[in-house]
Amino acid sequence: LFLMADEYALLCDTPLCHAEVRQVTRNEQLGAAATPPVETVLCVIDGQLTVLINGESLHLTAMQGVQIPAGHAWTAQATAHPTKVLQVDSFHPALIPEQALMEPLAHVHPFEIGADQWLVYTDYVRGGVLNFAPHFAADKHFHQNADEIFWFFQGSCRVTTADGPVLCPAGTIVYTAPDEWHIIENAGDEPLLIFLTVTPNIVPSHTFFDADGAPLVRSWAPLRGPR
Repeated sequence: LFLMADEYALLCDTPLCHAEVRQVTRNEQLGAAATPPVETVLCVIDGQLTVLINGESLHLTAMQGVQIPAGHAWTAQATAHPTKVLQVDSFHPALIPEQALMEPLAHVHPFEIGADQWLVYTDYVRGGVLNFAPHFAADKHFHQNADEIFWFFQGSCRVTTADGPVLCPAGTIVYTAPDEWHIIENAGDEPLLIFLTVTPNIVPSHTFFDADGAPLVRSWAPLRGPR
């Protein structure tokens, strides 16, 4: 479990995912990860960012993001100071195109984080905004061979792992490693809003636990997006 609420943090740097939060100054540039192919999710936490993707310009402000298909060249530049950005790069080294579970992302996908919008589910990534009612807790689970990042942007969350519970106020970003079990719980009396990514999006999507504490896979169907 890794917690972040500062100006910069390297959340993860694994063969599956590279994710970081950066606070950049006006005109400072961001770029794609060096290792292709990679599908990227950019989220503006505060400030403004202009993203240039295959020659097309996209302007993002706070609580907006974009999902960029693998193979698309891009750069980004802050147009306000300061600008804080969450960048998640998913590599999926095990992906064999002929064995893909889902269609690749065909187009650049802009989204509004505050509008409960979801990512386009691909083999590289799934995620979007979850809304937990007061005191609701997700069942204890872990993700085999997948990294997960949570950004709690409204409310207060209690994250429990094998190391114990941690209270995470709004603005906290949490990383959980592959195979690390966790419980996510709304610790307050208002809705808990969470933006999350799981990289890559593979099966089983979740592994839970039975009454005896043994790992339990409830479904081997790939997650293709919100119903």
